[in-house]
Amino acid sequence: MAKNDVNGHVRGQALFWLAQKAGMKAAVAISEAIANDPDTQVKKHAVFALSHLPKDEGVPLLIKVARTNSIPAVRKQATFWLGQTNDPRALAFFEEVLSH
Repeated sequence: MAKNDVNGHVRGQALFWLAQKAGMKAAVAISEAIANDPDTQVKKHAVFALSHLPKDEGVPLLIKVARTNSIPAVRKQATFWLGQTNDPRALAFFEEVLSH
């Protein structure tokens, strides 16, 4: 459903629940959705799903999205969720971004 449902809302919800239940296995599917889904809303839902993975898995992926995604709204979403983590890696990312 996360990859193939015609409804973007359904794909986004499937990604969220995948993160809740599948852990690291979900990270691959969620990252693929961020990279490949044509719907920006689905990409944003996928970023939200990354924020619900365990921190050791989700934070590095959120940083990657915040650094590299071509869609500003998706980068913004990743940056927002990084700010909610209280993780030292997120703080280091913000320090780096703000120092440039």
